[in-house]
Amino acid sequence: MSNEFGERIKKIRKAKGLTQQEFADSLGYAHKSTINKIESGQEDMSYQKIIILLKEYMLSARDLFDFPEEDINRLDQLVEESKNPNHDSCLVYIHGLYGNKEEENFYTFYSNKYDVIGLDYKDGNPWEVKDQIIKEFTEISNKYKKIYVIANSIGAFYTYMYLSSFKIQLAFFISPLVNMKKVIEKLMRTNRISMKRLKEEKLITLEDGQTLSYDFYESLSNKDTWNTKTHILYGEKDNIVDKDSIFEFAAHHNSSLTIMKNTKHYFHTPGQLKFIKKWMNEYLPC
Repeated sequence: MSNEFGERIKKIRKAKGLTQQEFADSLGYAHKSTINKIESGQEDMSYQKIIILLKEYMLSARDLFDFPEEDINRLDQLVEESKNPNHDSCLVYIHGLYGNKEEENFYTFYSNKYDVIGLDYKDGNPWEVKDQIIKEFTEISNKYKKIYVIANSIGAFYTYMYLSSFKIQLAFFISPLVNMKKVIEKLMRTNRISMKRLKEEKLITLEDGQTLSYDFYESLSNKDTWNTKTHILYGEKDNIVDKDSIFEFAAHHNSSLTIMKNTKHYFHTPGQLKFIKKWMNEYLPC
């Protein structure tokens, strides 16, 4: 490969805002020196690593090469085929509030062993998305023998409240909303809404667009039927879910609990995502 190829690799890395070490980690290289050598044209990138690169960062082969169109299309086809290897097991990602199914792409490092699928539900009030989530998950369950779940924030609430009747091999919860009543009560205090008012008005829409429902609040119970083996990741400085709720949920469900220091509710930085990958690999090797 040429210096031109190395320059394109460098341009892609910088466009993604990654250091050489972060880029190396994402492609399975042990040291950043390998990326440095590739970018300077001193070392080639293997065919396997090129496929991982294209798949990991959703690139086309034409972003890397000036091949004839036929060769570009063939390489892109191989990348697409590698995304759907027809496994009998899948990893389902269930996003949190304001998230989307495309966040599944972070977990493509599992795609050699599992089909990685993002649940494509649209944000809405919890009592409104229930049927949508159950319908989508039922379709997935009919296609796979084994299902693993990773759920984020309110996505974890949907999982343990709405999907407990499904056979799930293993679940990973990141910053899970494990006590929805407490979350609602905190929103009420913050917005100075009394229980009497909520009971009288039934539905109250907050300034940020969230809706509080008295009927939904009354339907909630601290008890649930969730019995799937679960691993929980929690940020030490989570400002949405309190520690006591997390500890109580983990103890009640015999779940492992990992706490990341100096981290709030949302895991999104390169360092935090790297931590998630390491954490998951302890229990579900890719």
